[in-house]
Amino acid sequence: MSHIGDVMERIASLMSAGEIPPTPANYEFWYRYVTGADPELVEAIDAIMRTAGRVSPRAMDNVRRELYGGGGRGTLNRLLDDARRQLEALENFVGRTEASTRDYRVALDDGQQVLASSVTLEKQRAMLAEMVRATNAMMQKTKRLEKDLANSSHQIDRLKADLEIARSESRTDPLTGLANRKACIDYLDAQILRARVEMRCLAAVFLDIDHFKHFNDSFGHRMGDEVLRLVAQSLERFCHGVGFPARWGGEEFIVVVPGRSIAEVAELAERFRAFIASRTVRAKQSHRDVGRITVSLGVAQLNLDETAQDLVDRADAMLYEAKTGGRNRVAVAWPAGQEQAAA
Repeated sequence: MSHIGDVMERIASLMSAGEIPPTPANYEFWYRYVTGADPELVEAIDAIMRTAGRVSPRAMDNVRRELYGGGGRGTLNRLLDDARRQLEALENFVGRTEASTRDYRVALDDGQQVLASSVTLEKQRAMLAEMVRATNAMMQKTKRLEKDLANSSHQIDRLKADLEIARSESRTDPLTGLANRKACIDYLDAQILRARVEMRCLAAVFLDIDHFKHFNDSFGHRMGDEVLRLVAQSLERFCHGVGFPARWGGEEFIVVVPGRSIAEVAELAERFRAFIASRTVRAKQSHRDVGRITVSLGVAQLNLDETAQDLVDRADAMLYEAKTGGRNRVAVAWPAGQEQAAA
């Protein structure tokens, strides 16, 4: 499209179809799509359109987060706008209810006074007719208000569900589906308290994909994303029922393992290292093998006087030792006297 009027009309149509709020950031997003300024964005949106026929705010936020990062604020702002609208609707509902009730009460009071006074039969009949009319009107208003209230209740239920999804997404890494750093820190803090109370073991495994920047530079960021997903999915399988895996950031991952000895955790780390090293990465579209990847891992066990950051730092130091020692290996911060027993 070349004419700005056509572009804006197309943008408005797409946003209207998806019920997307007309914010400047959203206009900018759709301008890049309509003008074809970002081929990856066009590809992602076209795929959604083929499947769903429209792009919802949530789908738009997912694409924005996937391609550009930082989509969470847009989602949060949308939910806050929805909450504000629902509060305004409830306030309006309460105001209308109070006004209708007040008018009806006045009508009944007036009628009662007239009927109690010594007025003619004709005036009494007229007042009764007016009271019947007011009652019918009140019944109609009540039905409309009940309908509005039911609709508002439905919208609130939907908003609660959206807020729960947003809460979950705020603790999930959007690329890999693993827990993010914030969720991991919360989990680690809770497990440290439990380890102190129950006097049980707690370990952390810090791992990093070897030469990841070189892989990205050689095969592109999309292939790099596939590698991150492969490692994440493998971690989930290996750690199921054993530990809590999370993406720490970039190509770094962490696994918190409660209730297992450091020897058991070191064995788990070594099995995971060997499994990843045995895999061949294949491009989804071309089905071309693009090589092997390896990971380096550092393992540390909590000392009961340590903080979460202390444990993470020691596991990270072990990761650095594994890296400097040649990569594709596991380095363990063995407690005094345990390394020989585990060997």
